[in-house]
Amino acid sequence: MKKLNEKGMSVIEVVLTFALIMTIVAGILALIMNYRNKMQTNLTYLDLSTYKNTITKEIQDDIMTLGVADINHGGDCTSSEYSGQFSSCSNIVFKTGVEKILAVSKIDISNRDSVLNKYIRYGDTKYPIEDTLPKTIPNGRQPGEFQSIFVSDSDFLSVDSTILSDGTEIKIYSLDIYIEHIDFDDDFGIHIVATNNDVLTTNSYTKDFAYTGNVQAYTIPVTGTYRIELWGASGGDVGPYKGGLGGYTSGYIHLQEGQVLYFYVGGEGSQSSIGGWNGGGDLTSGQEAFGASGGGATDVRLVSGAWNNFDSLKSRIMVAGGGGGANYRNVTSATDLVLYGSGDGGAGGCLNGDDSNCVGTSEQYLASAGYSGGTEHYYGTGGTQTSGGIQKGFDASNTLLTSKETGTFGTLTMPGSQSGAGGGWYSGGTGGHGGAGGGSSYISGHNGCRAISQGSTSTAITHQTGSEYVDFVFNNTLMIDGNGNKWTTEKTDEKVIMPNNGITNVEIGNDGNGYARVTYLGI
Repeated sequence: MKKLNEKGMSVIEVVLTFALIMTIVAGILALIMNYRNKMQTNLTYLDLSTYKNTITKEIQDDIMTLGVADINHGGDCTSSEYSGQFSSCSNIVFKTGVEKILAVSKIDISNRDSVLNKYIRYGDTKYPIEDTLPKTIPNGRQPGEFQSIFVSDSDFLSVDSTILSDGTEIKIYSLDIYIEHIDFDDDFGIHIVATNNDVLTTNSYTKDFAYTGNVQAYTIPVTGTYRIELWGASGGDVGPYKGGLGGYTSGYIHLQEGQVLYFYVGGEGSQSSIGGWNGGGDLTSGQEAFGASGGGATDVRLVSGAWNNFDSLKSRIMVAGGGGGANYRNVTSATDLVLYGSGDGGAGGCLNGDDSNCVGTSEQYLASAGYSGGTEHYYGTGGTQTSGGIQKGFDASNTLLTSKETGTFGTLTMPGSQSGAGGGWYSGGTGGHGGAGGGSSYISGHNGCRAISQGSTSTAITHQTGSEYVDFVFNNTLMIDGNGNKWTTEKTDEKVIMPNNGITNVEIGNDGNGYARVTYLGI
């Protein structure tokens, strides 16, 4: 190739030089764009945090200075000023006679840019939320996903009543409005607890415990009445099959200043040989391609120790069961689909699991897969108050061949599973070619719960109807399993929306890691 001149570059050299320069320029532009996007993300995070804090402060200031007389559903949502604009309204009535409406804007999927989709109104003040879409929307994502929206499909007000140690009956109000943004896992929601009792109104507060994989100690700061809420972790998914969702427990209890509580927040199951922390069942080594491990329970204890220490386990005063792991044993060969059996994990959090409650499922099993001569598929039932879940084995015609208890008190289920059971008061039964069972829940003082005698050992457990921890008995208890069933002494026909913890995905059952919350209610 001839030179352009005696000292010049060839055409090839010119092209290569140009390509190098363009590569460098593209790299610089990419760095600039990444920095710009990061800055925009940080600004959005700050805007959302400021937005939440501004509204929360105004409401809390009114509660503390004016005092709450009552908070009720509805408010003036039906008036011409509000009608059609809001999905939920509550009327806050203060002791001074002042009333203010708290309203959350309606979500209109077909018109996400409407200002009505982006604000909260408190009294006469409207709080619109500003949103900026990213310059480039990734393939497969919709612009609406990037907007901050209010999760307001149901009322954001819940009302409970309780009796204090002096016999005074009070009402306790919880206001929970959740704000989501696809870029963040943080909770930007508004969570306010108030009561119609002056002492409680000015002193209530909340302490939350997310999953860490370790025990978390909490010292009661002042003698008084507390509400404790627990969410169990979900079991792991595999293929199209889903792990069982975690259960929920709550109750009111009077605690003394200086008392130390130990929170063990369960870890989510996964397609891994290791179960979710705090009792989620492991898988047999080498079976990770076919099954998922169980979700760990979330519990509160009076004695610290390793999560599986028996003396610590028997000091539990409240437990929310974890969900069982799913199974997907079907294998696609070069010529066809070999059906070995698969199934969903059982829900966590039943008072008593059985063949109908907190049980794993098993389907798509065929004798042609090579198991016609023996046990072909297994599923696990849920844990109970006095025993672990059962692993049940069937042949190709679905005839029961084997039945053995594989769940245990608070610890890992017995080894040899393709799907790990959920942790709980008692863990669920393991599964193979089918889903595992969920762990049971427990609340000290809840009708139907069976405590263990404190003289029990890991090899000799005895049960009793009342707790030996007489100073740690809950009232106003609530137990919901991962399928949304409310449990008293047995399962009721009442389906209950599980309270949202603001971190994990909670609708009917808890999907994700466990969670715990302590709310101080007063003296």
